[in-house]
Amino acid sequence: MDYYELRTLVSKITPRQTRFLSTKVKGSIKEKGRKANYYQFNLLQQGWNKQERLLNTEEVASFLEVSLRAQACPMPLNLDVWDAKICPYNCHYCFANAFRDSLYTSFFDNSRTLGIRHCSPDYYKSELDKLFKYRGKKVDGADERIKAISMNIPMRFGIRFEDFLPIEGKKKISLALLNYLKENAYPVMINTKSELIGREDYVRALADNPAKAAVHITMITSDDNINKRLEPGAPSFAKRIEAAKSLADAGVRVVARIEPFMTFINDEPDEVEHYMQMIHAAGIRHMTFDTYSYSANNPRIRAAFYYQGYDFERMFTLMSDCQWLGSLLLGKFMDLFRDYGLQCSTFDMGNVPTNDDLICCCVGDWFQNSQWNLGSIVPMVRFIIHHSPKAISWEDYNKWVGDNWLSQNLKQQVHGLWNLIGNTAYCPDWAPGIVPVGVDQYGKIWKYDVSLPDFRMEMLKKVI
Repeated sequence: MDYYELRTLVSKITPRQTRFLSTKVKGSIKEKGRKANYYQFNLLQQGWNKQERLLNTEEVASFLEVSLRAQACPMPLNLDVWDAKICPYNCHYCFANAFRDSLYTSFFDNSRTLGIRHCSPDYYKSELDKLFKYRGKKVDGADERIKAISMNIPMRFGIRFEDFLPIEGKKKISLALLNYLKENAYPVMINTKSELIGREDYVRALADNPAKAAVHITMITSDDNINKRLEPGAPSFAKRIEAAKSLADAGVRVVARIEPFMTFINDEPDEVEHYMQMIHAAGIRHMTFDTYSYSANNPRIRAAFYYQGYDFERMFTLMSDCQWLGSLLLGKFMDLFRDYGLQCSTFDMGNVPTNDDLICCCVGDWFQNSQWNLGSIVPMVRFIIHHSPKAISWEDYNKWVGDNWLSQNLKQQVHGLWNLIGNTAYCPDWAPGIVPVGVDQYGKIWKYDVSLPDFRMEMLKKVI
């Protein structure tokens, strides 16, 4: 069956809410905060010391990290130079806002006065100068960031925060970094919703980078009624399309991103058809998708959906709680875009076997002189599939990764996932067709069999 046949079937078996809150009220999460005017008596000094933990409200000192999800991500070198408690785009589905809000108000005394802050260009350039000395060198037992840079893994903007807000257009903090990376011929990928990225000075900083650049522009729908309700502070779809066209015309790889994909919200047939027409006309030929993150299981996010008249529970049940069903829907949804001539990939493990790219970000063929974090679950699954019908042991896979493990700790985590230990959403058996066929001294031996039935469809048959 195609996507809309499956959607109709699923609509009959998925519970729905029948009443929504009609009046917008304050968010349902109560911020903890810290004790005000809290003092502790110091016996040595014989006096009272005020107990405070203060954020630097002007500058960010931490701007580069290897993701905590590196065991699952081929491109885990994340870079952000802007930060705030709440992103001005205020996307209601964004769990990062809720996370930062809770974190900052729980552990710092001055978080409520925090505005938009940034990392000093002098600071990040001096730090990167030190790290870039390791490019192309063999490093063992090093900081994961050093290892990633030695491998030329592209730096990825926009994972923790939006780095191209209107204030960036005035201060040009991210632009200075893009030009620095261009001058050093270091590959760049950007995740954004901003129209600013299509401005000529930003386009040139990306297009003229000898190591190449790619931009993921999140556009969950072409319906601006939905965009205004779920992304009230973000640019319109038309402005994002305009930015995408400017980048694509200049030779930058542009990937349209539907994340989150939300059945019953951003999947109406006429809107999807219009979306595909618009991105194709803008020069976009690559797409990436993901289902709704389980991290967004948050009372404030749930309430925000209800205030906008959307059935959060119904969508979340499909996209996260019943991940196998959300994964099945996503795969059929992606086929609509493939039929339109677009290459599609996803981080969703249930659909990694049918990805059109080794890298779930749909840039695996773009960065010619870069390596990837091959010691992660997505390349692992692709490696097993590529060697079908041969059975693959951990020793086979470990030999393929070779010296490119980012760290021994990460290697241990991935080995655990290989043997179904850890977060089960990232284990090989989540990929249809991959099954264990034996064991050796390192654990399970896996094989990909394309003739096997899709376990997701088999589960659906049992449900109906």
